[in-house]
Amino acid sequence: MKIDKSLHDDYATLTLKGEFDTFYCPALMQEVEDLVDRGLNHLILDLRLVKFINSTALGAIIKAHKRCRAEGGELVIAQPSAFVRDVISKVGIDKLITMYDSDGDATKAIIKHLNQKELAGDAPVDHEKVLLSFEDEIRNKMIGGKKTLVGQMANVDGHKVQFLWNGKKAGISADQGKQLFFTGSDVHLKFQVKMIKKSFFELTGVVENVEPAGDGGVRITAKFKKIAEGDRDALSQFAADMAFLKRQLPGK
Repeated sequence: MKIDKSLHDDYATLTLKGEFDTFYCPALMQEVEDLVDRGLNHLILDLRLVKFINSTALGAIIKAHKRCRAEGGELVIAQPSAFVRDVISKVGIDKLITMYDSDGDATKAIIKHLNQKELAGDAPVDHEKVLLSFEDEIRNKMIGGKKTLVGQMANVDGHKVQFLWNGKKAGISADQGKQLFFTGSDVHLKFQVKMIKKSFFELTGVVENVEPAGDGGVRITAKFKKIAEGDRDALSQFAADMAFLKRQLPGK
């Protein structure tokens, strides 16, 4: 069997050719692991050229599907051959893994899943990490030395960012968190918005507002102190695009 790989920005297609039996299961799983390690956890398995498939190979497909799901992704099957479709349907795997008659339909399903994942929650970058650090000795002493804290993104545009931070594990209360991120103070921010670029934004923000966020955490809004015009335009367009797309989703 031969495996052809086609990479896209947020997903990949694996096209299998020939007879898929026990011998080739490790090769498939290695391809899946390599893609997941690269951040591509949305996969299309094109099986139109698979002439034969055995029970072990079916198990490998299920393992690949679970691997993608474990990383918040999805795996679907595109245009299976008549033999593969018959076997998968008889075993009942089609109830676990969705099959599509065409590559186009499979691609649409993957993109829809990506959009729903990207737009889930209260903001388009919800659950992305933001790395935080301070330059002054006083606040670094409050957190036990100069170190990088990890917050959770809530929203971002071309002018400001909003994120959550919880110091419970470090023994820092919400009131102390307010002192750490006091209004008017600077905080160094490092974060990613994968739909804009793969590299990180590294900016300094001025804290505008701090409020309790429940469970001992705080919600911080920081205005960018200085940002390149290109980055500002890209983040502004991203925020506008996501706001529009969210309004188009059912139930929004």
